[in-house]
Amino acid sequence: LTKERNLFPRDFMHWHDVRIDENRTKQAIDDAEKRKDFYCKFLHISTKYFSLEHQNGTFAVVIAKSPAELINEGDVLHHCVGRMGYDQKFAREETLIFFIRMKEQPDIPLVTVEYSPTQKRILQCYGDHDSKPSEEILDFVNKKWLPYANRQIKKIAA
Repeated sequence: LTKERNLFPRDFMHWHDVRIDENRTKQAIDDAEKRKDFYCKFLHISTKYFSLEHQNGTFAVVIAKSPAELINEGDVLHHCVGRMGYDQKFAREETLIFFIRMKEQPDIPLVTVEYSPTQKRILQCYGDHDSKPSEEILDFVNKKWLPYANRQIKKIAA
């Protein structure tokens, strides 16, 4: 064992990288198992408030279905919805996260809305890089979707 070739084999980096990858895979599997209950709870909340989704001629409102969707939304729109504990707040029903989309392009992030089901009001509404949405979108969110959402919340509570 004192020979250098035994301490540092020629393919040391290769086997180092293999073991690191194996360890990361194990950690990912362990993390997925730990978060399984959380993901189920998140989906349960999303399903509970599914009736708040809404469409009109131009726009569609979609509720987040998973923490991964929050992360994607935050990455694409360059804001913090995928971080900062929004997934935890969502799972505790402190806040709900909705995505505003063009009806014809339902998979392309446009605007993100944070809604309080207890206060029945919009807490935040931002587009790319925390920009203020267009007047057309704000009109839709505040005058069409928000009254609709508040009516649906009353039905859910009843």
